[in-house]
Amino acid sequence: MRKTFGKHLKEFDAIDTGFFVLTPEIFNAADEILSEKGKAELSEIVKKAKLKVTFVNGFFWMDIDTPEDIKKARKLIVQTSIKGKGDGFISRHLNRKISTRISTLLVDHVTPNQITVVTFLLGILSALVNFISVPLAGILYQISSILDGVDGEIARASMKTSRFGGYVDSILDRYVDFAFLLILAYVTIKEPLWWVIAVTAIFGSAMVSYSTECYKAAYGSDIYKEISTMRYLIGKRDERIFLTMLFCLAGQIKALFALLAVLTNLRIAATVWLVWKKESTDLKNYDFSINTLSHYVLSANEYLSR
Repeated sequence: MRKTFGKHLKEFDAIDTGFFVLTPEIFNAADEILSEKGKAELSEIVKKAKLKVTFVNGFFWMDIDTPEDIKKARKLIVQTSIKGKGDGFISRHLNRKISTRISTLLVDHVTPNQITVVTFLLGILSALVNFISVPLAGILYQISSILDGVDGEIARASMKTSRFGGYVDSILDRYVDFAFLLILAYVTIKEPLWWVIAVTAIFGSAMVSYSTECYKAAYGSDIYKEISTMRYLIGKRDERIFLTMLFCLAGQIKALFALLAVLTNLRIAATVWLVWKKESTDLKNYDFSINTLSHYVLSANEYLSR
């Protein structure tokens, strides 16, 4: 509880946010001061009412006085709403730099679900454009990948996150990826052997996200939080889409499918190995804890039997 506050304090150890919850007791204190002095300052009212203080150390806040302050606050809120640990290399160093600027402009005007629908439709459009122009399709696919981060940023910045929203977004992403790669293969590949490679790449792309979601279902936690090494495994969706755009622009579609077939399935194998390694470590730690506990129990029993 603070003793006093005001603009003329010579010594202070905190700054008020300007947000006050005024209960009936506060107004009673104000009436008493007004009846005595004829005027009342907020600092006097707070001191007399012994207003409780909640510290917000570590939380984002800023004083808003002008329209420029609102713009600055909106930008900072969006920038601090980035998902973080689950992002791949391209998202961290390219996509987020663009998507956060878009989110700053749209956060007060659209809902996360609206952006999810727009991103999905753009992704499906990019898949269909393969029938017209593969390079243009690759560019649109990358744009849809950038916009795919906007719905989450807006949801977190406006405190409208929901499990259902994330769930639907994940499902729609799989439809977009499957449609794009399947149509790309249909347009560019004729040989049976290369179709096998393309199907392996398409299946592996779907299994990358499935392997992480399976971990959440089995262990009840986010694999990127539990296993920090996962963040550095290449082959996440943003990285695959960026590679797809580059290979589409270069016209090297067979090389793309060969790379995706190897990259995605190696990532899945690495994911399974990391989970197994974590499971083995946890089991060893559990056995050590049980043995240590048993040792202390036996020691206690020996001591009591004397």
